[in-house]
Amino acid sequence: MPKNDRQSERQYGVYMEEDHEYKRQLDLFVRCSTEKGIELTYIGEILAGLKERRDFLDVGAGGGDLTIPLSQTFKRTAVVEPNQEQIDYFRRRCPDFSIFEDDFQTVDLENRLFDFILCSHVLYYVPEGAWTEWIDKMYRHLRPGGSLALVLQSPMGEVADFFNAFTSYDVNILGLWQDLIRKYGDKEIAVRYFANEIWTENLEDLTDIGLFLLIDSRFRRKRDEIRDYFEKNHCVPGGYRLRQDVVLLAVKKTDPA
Repeated sequence: MPKNDRQSERQYGVYMEEDHEYKRQLDLFVRCSTEKGIELTYIGEILAGLKERRDFLDVGAGGGDLTIPLSQTFKRTAVVEPNQEQIDYFRRRCPDFSIFEDDFQTVDLENRLFDFILCSHVLYYVPEGAWTEWIDKMYRHLRPGGSLALVLQSPMGEVADFFNAFTSYDVNILGLWQDLIRKYGDKEIAVRYFANEIWTENLEDLTDIGLFLLIDSRFRRKRDEIRDYFEKNHCVPGGYRLRQDVVLLAVKKTDPA
């Protein structure tokens, strides 16, 4: 996830929210979504196939909603996260973690190797042309017998429809899947598809979540349009519901032994 500064905005073409606002939106999304619990279940299937569980790296750890529960199954945990408020939280909550306040593109992990690397909902912040560089770097830091998990929004479903109503949805998951197969082999790639639900009691919360999902703070000027979209399409008895479809791509690094 790029650092929240003008240099990163020019480099990535995304105008990030200020750290405190991003954290507020992320916390709201996590409270209102069933995704993290479902995601942990699918990640558990990957962990069951690991040769060992010594070292875990979370790239773009966010609020730690996946990092912290997963860390309990590993001896050591490291996080890469550029958001200052999230970093401060990790330092208070998990002082035994190795914490890197940096963009993954520039972070120096030295010669460290990990049995499992998670990159959940981060590649949206990175130009598609840089995905290969990011994934190659993660793969280099995988220990033989380890696995890498990439989690991305599906190009289908209600959240994708919402994106398409306000922007061009161009997260090329199919192309990424094919690239991974070409590079690492079909037998090393596994795909999981799952759906979760975002539910709020009021329209303003869902509008905030919509702005969070759209990533770019410049969509604030379309807040009224986003609110009207959710009112028209996602009002249900007692609140508002938005279903999200998610793809998990797992890459295993074969142990020569």
